[in-house]
Amino acid sequence: MTVLVAERRDLGVFLGRIVRLDAGALVRIRPSGPDHLTLWAALPFDVLVARTVPGSWLDDATVSAAELLESTELPRRRDSEWRGSLPPDRDWQPLDTVPADVVRNLITAGQKAFRAAGTQAAGESLLDHETLRVSTPGSPEVAVTFRLLLALARMAFLGDGPVGVSSCGPWVRLTAEHGTVYHRTASFGVTLLR
Repeated sequence: MTVLVAERRDLGVFLGRIVRLDAGALVRIRPSGPDHLTLWAALPFDVLVARTVPGSWLDDATVSAAELLESTELPRRRDSEWRGSLPPDRDWQPLDTVPADVVRNLITAGQKAFRAAGTQAAGESLLDHETLRVSTPGSPEVAVTFRLLLALARMAFLGDGPVGVSSCGPWVRLTAEHGTVYHRTASFGVTLLR
């Protein structure tokens, strides 16, 4: 079966970046309307990325990103290997938009801090650094960690337009000109037994 993609270059750019970050990465292909597909992938630093391209496919399929990059045919399905859930389709609360130049400056500063950190442990803590806090009146503040901005940079999703910040339950989403990144914040609950 062939995944029909109107713009093969869009698919190739997305898959190429995923494979450079993780040669064994999986990509999930889902129809998103009658003439578009949304491609999902999990980055090694706990961020989901998504890119919607013109095309068609019948159902939800998970395959090797590297194999799909090399073929126009759908590679062997690996649906059972996908780990984790996808973010909700609706009920997102728009919080703010941030100019692309501001986001670009934050990314540059974060990347310099990464290089200066020197150790993996220090780099891990930088990923969780709260780079922005955004909210709308009547809603709690939401932290945007550097891992989301790094994902925008690594996937080259940032264009000249503003970046939209929204949330839905434990999920935080950044919507940029060339793609979207998601992070699910950890939520811990304590239950007292009597």
